[in-house]
Amino acid sequence: MNNKRIKLGIMLLVCSLASCSDFLDVQPLGSFSEDAVFSDVKFTEAYVNQRYVEMRDGFGNTGLRYISDEAYHNFNSGSPYLYNRGEVTADQYGDYGTWGTYFTAIKNCNIFFENIGKLKADQSMIDRMTGEITFLRAFFYADLVSRYGGVPIITKVFGLNDDMMLKRDSYEDCIAFIVGELDKAAALLPVSYDDANYGRATKGAALALKARVLLYAASPYWNASDDKTKWKAAADAAKVVIDLKDGSSPAYQLDPDYKGMFLNNQSKEIIFMKQFNKEHGHSFDWTDSPNGFTGWSRTCVLQDMVDTYEMADGSMPTEDQYAKGTPWLNREPRFYASVVCDGQQFRGREIEFFVSSTGNRAECGMDSEYGIDDWNASKTHYTIRKFMNESLRNAWNDICNQPWIYIRLGEVYLNYAEAMFHLGDEQTAREYVNKIRERARGGQADVLPDITSSGDELLKKIQHERRVELAFEDHRFFDVRRWNIAMDTENKPARKITIVRDDQTKVKTYKIEVLQERKFLPQHYLLPIPRSEILKNSLLQQNPGYK
Repeated sequence: MNNKRIKLGIMLLVCSLASCSDFLDVQPLGSFSEDAVFSDVKFTEAYVNQRYVEMRDGFGNTGLRYISDEAYHNFNSGSPYLYNRGEVTADQYGDYGTWGTYFTAIKNCNIFFENIGKLKADQSMIDRMTGEITFLRAFFYADLVSRYGGVPIITKVFGLNDDMMLKRDSYEDCIAFIVGELDKAAALLPVSYDDANYGRATKGAALALKARVLLYAASPYWNASDDKTKWKAAADAAKVVIDLKDGSSPAYQLDPDYKGMFLNNQSKEIIFMKQFNKEHGHSFDWTDSPNGFTGWSRTCVLQDMVDTYEMADGSMPTEDQYAKGTPWLNREPRFYASVVCDGQQFRGREIEFFVSSTGNRAECGMDSEYGIDDWNASKTHYTIRKFMNESLRNAWNDICNQPWIYIRLGEVYLNYAEAMFHLGDEQTAREYVNKIRERARGGQADVLPDITSSGDELLKKIQHERRVELAFEDHRFFDVRRWNIAMDTENKPARKITIVRDDQTKVKTYKIEVLQERKFLPQHYLLPIPRSEILKNSLLQQNPGYK
């Protein structure tokens, strides 16, 4: 323990910054002393790179869409089941808490801060890496605070003889700490990088995360008195990002290609993302494709999410459309960029979620529960299209490399619109929410008319736009909590659609049914701190409602 060792995996970007032979020449692969890591700038940069790997992304089983009113996890056992059935406890909290994962990441950031003074390198390089780690530690804390409320703020590495009994800092103190750290990071980080360093945390990333953190803190759950100074801070922070320049040009711009943006790590709309490549990728296109492609249909989009998307003329869909046999006709463009439905083209063929009117398996669609495989059919008879690379034809063998986008300009516009509404500036609120709708039109003048509402109706429109624009991007889970509406949204049953095709006429009929009853209790606004942590630290107070 006195000869502190740091475990370094050979992760994304490491070998591009310090050759593998350099590592092998120093000592056995995978284990390096702190003195070794912080005596060589290449090793230190590799240590910084490793901290990016510790960020959780939404491509895996812990995507928050599964425990919100957006989607159902096709293999709904374990964590999603616990949350959706209201059965999460301090003993059964599943993989969504991130407590251990992110406090370990925070410890690793603190190791950097305690050792960076040893490094002899160009000061600009030291400043940049310090800015990156400052941002990443704030990122980890922001996620923890959004889930748990106040958490212990730890800024040092504990030794064996240190007192490790820590109280939780207040939510307000945590927000102040995170905001202060993000200001420090923004002062150290550049607006952009050269190609060799593209994708690292930037000044804009720090400022945009600050804007989000302040928006959450200003929201009803945390700001019951509607303190306008909190909304002002959130609005001002968002506007700084909107106005940020990279030279003489705007640092960020809305991408005209809404669907393509999620496949394009060069998009000017992206503010911060997790990058992947063909060596270090993910399997989203495999796990989330319909079962007719031997995919797992993992993200089963819920019926209520489907019907959140407006008609092209701005009206809301009605059940009459299903009765007429035209359930998904004339929807707004983001619907077709985000959801896969029966009868649509996907990966080069027509999707078939329908079943036979007579039970004849040979007449059932290949993507149905009676298709190629029965165990992996979508239980809602919808799957996700957003994030999908449809050019892949054999997702089993292809490594996916589309980025996971944590922050983009579209979110910042909606953050700004929401904050300005609460400050009484409805004109500006409408202006920025309508910028999002203008992009969504895709150049079609008669699609998605501008929002002209005011008062409470305008707020509902802003919230609705956010639900659609940011669908499946891990925002909805936090939004319904900070808006203090989760008791309504999360207690609604998860619904599916059943599609029956007449064997003779080939006419389809549609029936909307309940797939899963869901339960949300007041204590679920915050997640429980794992009991194992409470048992280790007698000063750590559990969140209300959890025993």
